[in-house]
Amino acid sequence: MQEYQSAVRVLSAVVIDGKSMDSQFNSGDSPLSKQISYGVIRDYYHLNALLEQLLKKPLTGKNINVHLLLLAGLYSVNNLNRPAHASVNATVNATKGLKLPWAKGLVNGVLRNYLRNQAHIETSIEGDVQAQSNHPEWLLTRIKTAWPDQQEAVIAANNARPPMTLRVNQQRLTTAAYLDLLAVSNISARLATHAPSAIYLDAPISVNLLPEFEHGYASVQDEASQLAAGLLTPAAGMRVLDACAAPGGKTSHILESFPGIALTALDLEEHRLVSVAENLKRLDLKADCVASDLRDFVPAALFQRILLDAPCSATGIIRRHPDIKLLRRNSDIDKLAATQLELLNAAWALLAPGGILVYSTCSILPTENEDVMRQFCNATTDAVLIPIEAEWGHGQKYGRQLLPDLVGHDGFYYSRIAKAVQP
Repeated sequence: MQEYQSAVRVLSAVVIDGKSMDSQFNSGDSPLSKQISYGVIRDYYHLNALLEQLLKKPLTGKNINVHLLLLAGLYSVNNLNRPAHASVNATVNATKGLKLPWAKGLVNGVLRNYLRNQAHIETSIEGDVQAQSNHPEWLLTRIKTAWPDQQEAVIAANNARPPMTLRVNQQRLTTAAYLDLLAVSNISARLATHAPSAIYLDAPISVNLLPEFEHGYASVQDEASQLAAGLLTPAAGMRVLDACAAPGGKTSHILESFPGIALTALDLEEHRLVSVAENLKRLDLKADCVASDLRDFVPAALFQRILLDAPCSATGIIRRHPDIKLLRRNSDIDKLAATQLELLNAAWALLAPGGILVYSTCSILPTENEDVMRQFCNATTDAVLIPIEAEWGHGQKYGRQLLPDLVGHDGFYYSRIAKAVQP
């Protein structure tokens, strides 16, 4: 019963208040409550369509928690590894803890009606594109327009549970050696295809179970994100700026890969740098952490390398953060692209002549990627595009785009440009 109360609290924060789901969990939330919360948000459009068929009139306003509880009940009936009637009973019992005693009969009736008529009700929503894809219509349109040949694979990957990916600290040991350590610990895993430091676990586990995790042998980081350091390639002694550093995965990877650089980790707010500092401490790495808007940042000297992992729609990591489908709006995309161009121009002013800037996003939408880079390069006379020759992703005029892979990497975009040395 408590699990459903926790799930309704989290779902309400996301659906009603527009808050990030990850920020709403607390130490008292059980793994089951988290599974239900993530499951409902991942399948939100499908579950919502089912519920519309089951209710005579919508549950809105002060009754919205009943609506959310019913979504949790429908998810539980279809996905939890227990008899359906047990999920129905648990959902019904939760009405008491949620102080909704009047809804007990409604919840019981709706869920039992679904069990009796499941096939018919599922058939009735077959023509609902949002329900069948579990994506909002605006996002479906953008995906289909940008990636007509890959749209089905992208949607399938977005709706899947993400793999757990590790980055092996090459200052401690090789990737192959850490794979052997995992095998000794009976943790099944495989080497990644594109990032030399990446390993995929066959099943997610607590980081506390990873060999030597506390001593910095490995970190959790998606394979696509691990490609950034290799594109930056700073030499020892260079000043490097990680312009939007939190939570610190790329920051620490750059430092692991290129000892001897002077790295500044910049992010907008002080509290966002806490996770960066924690990562650096565990890995015994050092960087100058600075809280500032990139557009206002005045460094002591220019940088030879800059990574700008720009704020974006995060449409390439929906499977890790399914609430993106509910929190983002179509109108957000153009606003984000305008901000990305502003940040790109601000970063460029901090780059020394002869230096290299790597622009990246975890978006799959061209508006935030190729379009931004085209505008920037066309307006910036000293910008020299450096083609990214690689086996990964889809080559484009200004960069390379990785799309989310069902059993592999997230969606990510990279572009690399050099600042010409003026005669």
